[in-house]
Amino acid sequence: MRQYNGRGRRRGIYVGPGAVLLLLAVVAVVALAALALRGCGAEAPPAGGDDAAADSGGQDGAAGQDGEDAPPEVVTTASGASCTLMDLGEEAIYTGELILVNNSTFFHFPENQELVSVYEEKNDSYYVGGTNVYLAPAAMDALNAMLADFTAQGGSKSVNVVAGHRTEEFQQHLFDQSAERNGLEHARQYVAQPGGSEHHTGYALDLNIYHSDGTSAEYDGTGEYAWINENCQNYGLVVRYATDKADITGIADEPWHFRYVGIPHATQMVKEGLCLEEYIDYLKDFTAQGKHLMIQCVSGAYEVWYAEGSAIYLPDSGEYTVSGNNVDGLIVTCKVG
Repeated sequence: MRQYNGRGRRRGIYVGPGAVLLLLAVVAVVALAALALRGCGAEAPPAGGDDAAADSGGQDGAAGQDGEDAPPEVVTTASGASCTLMDLGEEAIYTGELILVNNSTFFHFPENQELVSVYEEKNDSYYVGGTNVYLAPAAMDALNAMLADFTAQGGSKSVNVVAGHRTEEFQQHLFDQSAERNGLEHARQYVAQPGGSEHHTGYALDLNIYHSDGTSAEYDGTGEYAWINENCQNYGLVVRYATDKADITGIADEPWHFRYVGIPHATQMVKEGLCLEEYIDYLKDFTAQGKHLMIQCVSGAYEVWYAEGSAIYLPDSGEYTVSGNNVDGLIVTCKVG
């Protein structure tokens, strides 16, 4: 037995053969247990634990819960326009020149609505049926330009603007009046329900004919007036209701009813033969992060894209408009040439 003689040191501990055998047995049991666990597929967790594993799926930690990267804040469109992702708020979906309003998609009445008097703003190329006819400024400008060109190319000064913006209360009066005179079915076919009329928007107007002898007639868009219906898209207006679209619009043929949507969109609607209900669905194929719609018209070239919800890429500079569709998203129309 070895002995330590230094001051403060302890003597060595003697380990007998029995203790050695016992220690070897314990080691063997532990080794067997480890092999058994490995055979069952148990693995040690990755470094950093569960949180580290969750974070490893995205680039720079930017991935969402489903592993998809968050959309970039800045993009460049096909035409070279630099755009930044902006959230305009839900109310933006219900305002703008492209909002769809019908008996299934009601207008969201704002607290304040910008309107101008047709009587005060009109030029000398047409008449207006009173001092209480109002339109949105963009529709007013389009009306003046279109009817000035109509008379300049030989049309007579006989067009009369008889309807523009309407309140919900006045639309109710018109619907009830039609139902009383012609029956409920007739009213439903020819008169929009309160809240479902395009006239609430300020972007819709109705025409008739006023003769020099003081008599009036229905506007049907034929004869000399065919020029208006054939060229209105060049001013941002479309004939809203046609016979072959009545099953979609819910309104029978009205050649006197025009709707302002802007020159590029009016041009594209006429080119594709689409009513506004169809056009709103058509635009959904041109997403903000996908293929964009390119439109060439009399006012230039435009790039158009749609995004569901209230967040959309807006150009950092240049001329553009943004409009809700009054259904589920926003549409940007950017002038590129």
